[in-house]
Amino acid sequence: MGDDSPSEHPGFERLTFGPREEDDVKLPEQAEGHSFRVYRASDLVLVRNTGEHPLWVRGRSLESGAFLRMRERQQILLPGWNLTCEDLIFFLNVKLTGKSPAIFLAKTEEGLASERARSRQSEVRIRFGLNAEVEALRPTELSVDGRGRLIPGKPIHCPHHERLTDPAGFSTSLDVLRRRRAEAGGRFRLEPDQRDFRVSNDPSVLESGDLLLAPGLAPRVVLRVRFDLERRTGDVFVREAEGSVTADGVPVKSSVPLREGSIIRLSRTQALRCRFSEGIIDEERNLIESIRLQDLIHEFVPGTRALDNVGFEAGRGEMLCIIGPSGSGKSTLLSVLAGQLEPSRGRVLLNDASLYQNRLELVRFIAYMPQEEALNPQLTVREHLRHATAMRRPSLPSEEVGRRADGILAELGLQAIARRRVGSPGEKTLSGGERSRLNLGLDLGSGAEVFLFDEPISGLSSKDSEHVAETLRSLARDKIVIASLHRPGASVMSLFDKVLLLDTGGRVAFFGTPAGMINYFRDVAAELGISHPSVAADIPLGADFVFDVLETPLAHIGGGQNPSAARRFPPSFWQDRFESEALVDSLGDAAPPSRIERLGNSPVPSAHGPAGIGAGMKRAFSVFATQFQRSLLSKVRNRGTLYSTLLEAPLLAVLIGVTLRSSPEGAYEYPTALHLPAYLFLSATVAMFLGLTNSATDILRDRPILRRERNSRPSPALYVGAKFCALGLVAAAQCLAYTAIGHSLLEIRGTIPSQWLWMTLTACTGTGLALLVSSLVKTERAALTAVPLLLVPQMLLAGALVPFREMNRGLFENSGVERERGGTPFPSRFMPLRHAYEAMVVTQATRNPYEIERIRIQRRVDAIKEMPNPLEPAVAERLQLMLVALVKLGAAEANSPGDASHLAEKITTLARGGTRLEIESIKVQSKDPTARPISEFFVNNRIDLLIREAETFRVDYRNEDEPRNIFLGLKKPLGGEWIETLDYDIAVLSLVMLTSAAATSLVLGLQNRRTR
Repeated sequence: MGDDSPSEHPGFERLTFGPREEDDVKLPEQAEGHSFRVYRASDLVLVRNTGEHPLWVRGRSLESGAFLRMRERQQILLPGWNLTCEDLIFFLNVKLTGKSPAIFLAKTEEGLASERARSRQSEVRIRFGLNAEVEALRPTELSVDGRGRLIPGKPIHCPHHERLTDPAGFSTSLDVLRRRRAEAGGRFRLEPDQRDFRVSNDPSVLESGDLLLAPGLAPRVVLRVRFDLERRTGDVFVREAEGSVTADGVPVKSSVPLREGSIIRLSRTQALRCRFSEGIIDEERNLIESIRLQDLIHEFVPGTRALDNVGFEAGRGEMLCIIGPSGSGKSTLLSVLAGQLEPSRGRVLLNDASLYQNRLELVRFIAYMPQEEALNPQLTVREHLRHATAMRRPSLPSEEVGRRADGILAELGLQAIARRRVGSPGEKTLSGGERSRLNLGLDLGSGAEVFLFDEPISGLSSKDSEHVAETLRSLARDKIVIASLHRPGASVMSLFDKVLLLDTGGRVAFFGTPAGMINYFRDVAAELGISHPSVAADIPLGADFVFDVLETPLAHIGGGQNPSAARRFPPSFWQDRFESEALVDSLGDAAPPSRIERLGNSPVPSAHGPAGIGAGMKRAFSVFATQFQRSLLSKVRNRGTLYSTLLEAPLLAVLIGVTLRSSPEGAYEYPTALHLPAYLFLSATVAMFLGLTNSATDILRDRPILRRERNSRPSPALYVGAKFCALGLVAAAQCLAYTAIGHSLLEIRGTIPSQWLWMTLTACTGTGLALLVSSLVKTERAALTAVPLLLVPQMLLAGALVPFREMNRGLFENSGVERERGGTPFPSRFMPLRHAYEAMVVTQATRNPYEIERIRIQRRVDAIKEMPNPLEPAVAERLQLMLVALVKLGAAEANSPGDASHLAEKITTLARGGTRLEIESIKVQSKDPTARPISEFFVNNRIDLLIREAETFRVDYRNEDEPRNIFLGLKKPLGGEWIETLDYDIAVLSLVMLTSAAATSLVLGLQNRRTR
């Protein structure tokens, strides 16, 4: 290869990109002076810059004549055209095979659409080869920009970056169509890739799709921004501005053109960055100019320092790397910088304002990625990024959140797996590099200005490590990025502006530039007589060389006979040496001025987001909706939940129903069923069990996500509320399956909806108790152990397993009266399961179709009896008719539950408004010998007996002086009045549920604020 290229090598394919006609693929006119060649052998793709200007490949500059290996999803950035590695492979395949894939464009009711095959509606055919061929199949208004309208039979050959337009203003590039064909298989709707919207910090002038800026950071401004997604160009128009507006440093009077990366500055602290390649305009609040540590000391145990007099400074636009051996305090230092671990001594300053004195105001500007993964196995890659962006920017509309999530997908190179579920690490659904990039990307959609990453490349290959580091480099364009790394390679280290080297015990061994660190330790090695093979061989030195010098073993002295492998120089030596040298340097030349001017006017930034009650409610709803969707998807997609809903609840219903289906004699009959009370008790127990087990570990599993979102300060109440709603829906589905099957087996009719609601409320109460436990314990084992501790006492004190009259007398306040006359033990009053069981028994006794109609008539009779005598003739007549109706209702017969329910309703209707003739003429006796009294379809003797006995105790004359709370009584005394038992029980269960939710929110809020 005399020309230093692989073109002559057998097996290599070659492709040229340039502005000339003889090039294989023609570049846009804007790319004048750019050209390159692409080579491929097997899976290896190489790019050689053959142009005059450097090529930018994912943040790297490729000089003229240089080679670079292209990796998956890497991009070549050219004026007017961006090409990914996948695009290069497409063109190589076209040249190799000679095949040009095609699509057909047709007009539909929804607009212009692409199809894989030609149809009667097809207007245009586009073939995608090294250049595109566009041919009209019928008269059309479409045209290729700059080449005129398409004419049938006259195909146009043009580069892929040309545009397809129509007179209505539609415009899209052929390259976008080619890429969408590959993604969608050739069938999709065509949408223009131009955007036009308003930008303002005044919400009154904006509509849906416009961009609302955070108020208070700049004078009132109303802008119109228009940009072309494919060309990466646009314009900004100033409609109203009370202050100055500049674009790339040029004052904007009316309008100026924009390009990819342009900065529209509205004030010193607020700007808009044009990210046309990702389809968004990003608001940047440049409020944090610097982060500075002063003499930081932290001790977990008195006398043992994890950080020892750490001090450094990083400014906006800089990327700092923290390296050091295990146990050197890297993670501790990041926790301190994140505002989550207050140091024992020293200060962390943001813009010269103390972080821990202004913590609530400042932590929202800091995004922290700890080492642990904050990924949900049940969510897809795109759902993770969308939810994370919505949580961190709740004021953004849904469409903008989606665009930002798609932009992050492109930035991380994860578009190909966007719809793939993450899965657990052991499932290998994603590779280690993909998981790390996704975990890193969760914070990229936030409005933070300081980004902290703890070991973001730990366990990754060198290729994936470079990708992650390049992503961090692009993030540091106008932010502060600090990352801890263990032993970074030379290529990764070179991407950082500064490096902080910590030694054991959190002592600073060096702070400066990466090149300065290498030179420092090379000089130290020469000075101390430390030999290293890399120095002798004149090999480029990296972090490994630094660690070898830092940890030079004492065993090298004395012929290597020291088995303890102690270090030759302790951490205190390196700390003292660096501090001494830094002191000497400080007495010499002054430090170079910072390239970022300090923000002197307002050291403590103002709050993010639009102000006002309406905006606050909108943000709260956005957070709630995101939390709810995340929780519900996590539950619904979990196989355990599926098995619990489809198998556990129905199987329990079948087991309980079949076992308890028994009558005293002969075949099973509902009115004489022996175990209806036991069934209702077990139903309440199952509901409580489902609520407890569904939720016992939920918050524990969300801990990594909650810690990750801690600085964005989402309301714990919104999280708990969303979790409650999601788990409540799951519990409702489980209880419905149980109730439908259990009631069917035991022939319980007419009360399925009401009993299902009681079971659901009981399950939600269990959910509240379990979430509280989950917020307090630290392990899943402890949470699951708490389930029987919560359930068993409730079962014992519910009044079903052991009757209250047979319980220990010491549990009653006045055992002589309470124990013998239907009272409840004192601890039982606080047991939710007891109230659930009582409510279900009372519901079964009073809310079945027969009793509902009887009670409706009886209440009207009681109301008339309360009237003063003598009664009016019409009222007295109605009373007599109702008494007759009650007699007929008790004597009524029917052949089926449906007929029985219909007959009971008819009798009640006539009793309340019918004539004597209608009531007396209604036939309630059936000549069919198989007919049964209608009460037998709905009333169970055991349930009825329990209620009658309780009512006997409740209306006992001996209780008149001091009304007592009787178990299973139809009414409860409260504040001198009697209230319905069902209302009382629902109030108790709701109070327990809401109290548990409030306590859980309080616990999570305290945990979020804890810094020690």
